[in-house]
Amino acid sequence: MSFQEQILLWNHAALKVLDVRRTTMQPGESIHGYQLPASVFLYASRGRAQLLLDHTVYSADKCHVCHAGKGTFLDIVNVMETFEYFMVFYKAVLALPARKDLLRLQEKSNPFKLQFGFMPQHSLSLFLQMEEMYQQWIQLGALEKFHVKALFHRFVYEMLQQLQEQGGEMTGPEPVGQAIRYMQERYAEQITLQGLAELLDCNGRQLQRLFKAQVSMGPMEYLMQVRLGKAKSLLQHTDVPITEIAEDVGYADSYYFSRIFKKHVGVSPRRFREKSGQADFRRQNPLVLSHFPIVPSKLQTYSGLGEDEYHYRNLGGSMTSYANSSPKSSIAIGFMMTLALLLSVCSGPAAVSAQADGSLVYTKRALVQSTAVVGGTSESTAMASVQTTRTITHLKGELPLDKIPEKIVVLDAQYIDQLLALGTQPVGTVIATSDVSEFPAYLSHQLSGIQLMGTKEKPDLQAIRLAEPDLIICTEFQAHKYDELAQMAPTLLLDRNADWRSTLQTFGQILDKEQEVPYVLASYEHKIATLQAALASKLGGETVALIRPRDYQIRLHTIAHRTADILYGDLGIQAPDCAKDKESSSKWISLESLQHVDRLLVLTDDSNKELISEYQKSEEWQRLRAVQANQVYSVNTTMWIGYYGPIAIDLILDEIAEAFLQENLPTV
Repeated sequence: MSFQEQILLWNHAALKVLDVRRTTMQPGESIHGYQLPASVFLYASRGRAQLLLDHTVYSADKCHVCHAGKGTFLDIVNVMETFEYFMVFYKAVLALPARKDLLRLQEKSNPFKLQFGFMPQHSLSLFLQMEEMYQQWIQLGALEKFHVKALFHRFVYEMLQQLQEQGGEMTGPEPVGQAIRYMQERYAEQITLQGLAELLDCNGRQLQRLFKAQVSMGPMEYLMQVRLGKAKSLLQHTDVPITEIAEDVGYADSYYFSRIFKKHVGVSPRRFREKSGQADFRRQNPLVLSHFPIVPSKLQTYSGLGEDEYHYRNLGGSMTSYANSSPKSSIAIGFMMTLALLLSVCSGPAAVSAQADGSLVYTKRALVQSTAVVGGTSESTAMASVQTTRTITHLKGELPLDKIPEKIVVLDAQYIDQLLALGTQPVGTVIATSDVSEFPAYLSHQLSGIQLMGTKEKPDLQAIRLAEPDLIICTEFQAHKYDELAQMAPTLLLDRNADWRSTLQTFGQILDKEQEVPYVLASYEHKIATLQAALASKLGGETVALIRPRDYQIRLHTIAHRTADILYGDLGIQAPDCAKDKESSSKWISLESLQHVDRLLVLTDDSNKELISEYQKSEEWQRLRAVQANQVYSVNTTMWIGYYGPIAIDLILDEIAEAFLQENLPTV
């Protein structure tokens, strides 16, 4: 990013000063591992010391200026003489609505997170502004705070001007390194992926991907490895009770700690201690066994962050949170009655009959053996006799299959839903979710042991190869790697935007369960008909829009979008004029375009909760008809958009019924 591009972002950003501090350190004092709670300018006003920003060393003499982003680790060492410095913590966001080119620039390189340090040639003006900012800040008055804001803008302008003239170099942040250091130093604290991402001022999904790319495991898995390593050391070298060791390494529940330890180490903590020759160690090191009060029995942890430096935002207004919703019983009862139970699927045909009340009743025919998902396939599949060759048509032609594949790898996560609906779990999949979790809540409890294969944009070819699959299913995202995939195993290239019903029929062919597909579809059509009639009576001509706030803009899903088509096509809900676009499945719109929409479905996930909160505070949002009528509904992005299969769609219908009708669908 050029300097002019950075200036462009500074010019369009809304800047808010969060705190102004002045600190004095004496020779011999030091600060280690202070993780910045916000972006900061540090100005050394007198003395000498060494500053380390994520291990990059700056020799800070009088008038030295440094900048770093939220989550950066700051160390101040080698204080040679009385060292005084100012710190101005601030937050910068692009004002809404922001232009696309500005958003792309910020994604490319965020100037508010860049790290640099330099000695300005004209330092007196910067010092005077910093001194006045501090004096105004400590007065705590509203007018004084406004004055600080004005002074800060002037300080940033003069600092950037001098930095440009001197040709100072800037480096980007290293969130993985920051996260690793944080977990290594504070492993005993309660750490979540979302909390870690907020601390580092990045997206949880982005942090997960960066971690796996650089460390070959996720952040939470790395944290577990750190904790278990500390626990093993304590078990080897102390006789501290196991319950206390569990607490010392971050596990409040000692029983859970023991289960985790045995699962990953291979033996229980007690057995590990016995095998480590603890008795010999205690005889040779009696002082370690002391229980006198002078020796603390628990590790002492230190956090340089105040409690107010961790913050979590919840959606307000009229939205209901998907995270708090429980799975509907209609996943198993209703359209999945076709299959007896979601994961206990009939391998043979079923009979269907219409009742007097119009409902459909499904019954198993004789000699049908039920199946259960085991190790990525089903018992009936594993015991299948010789199969006739089936030819699967796909985007690369035709692929003959002479047996039912037992180890399937899918490179588009939506196909997990399709396979589970037919009683089969893939052995491996890519990750596709906007939440910090690897899989959506409605499926995660059914996916034990599944292997991760990267993302659909960057599949992990080595992991795929090691899984030794019988079949690989990919989409246009991996078309450029098709030949390489086909060398590993038979590979199908499917259209990821094909109607879910036709895709289900393809999977029926693959699994030799074609006879089950019509009853899944019949159940869906019956449910659609029931809900469509109820909605027509309830909504009349009210319009409904499906929107997704992201990248500081509003994305509207049109009638051409596959999920929106369930609303407008299958259910007959009235689309607003702005959504009647047959050429593009989504488009960017302004809030004003939604002014006369009667109801809003807002796609919500961990990546956009803060942005939604910002929108909700705006006057434009409050003026929307749907907001004033309390007819805004929060739905999960991953389930509604990412997973396009019968199980997800059945849940979507339930959520529509609950939101618009304030009641659950009758089971069929």
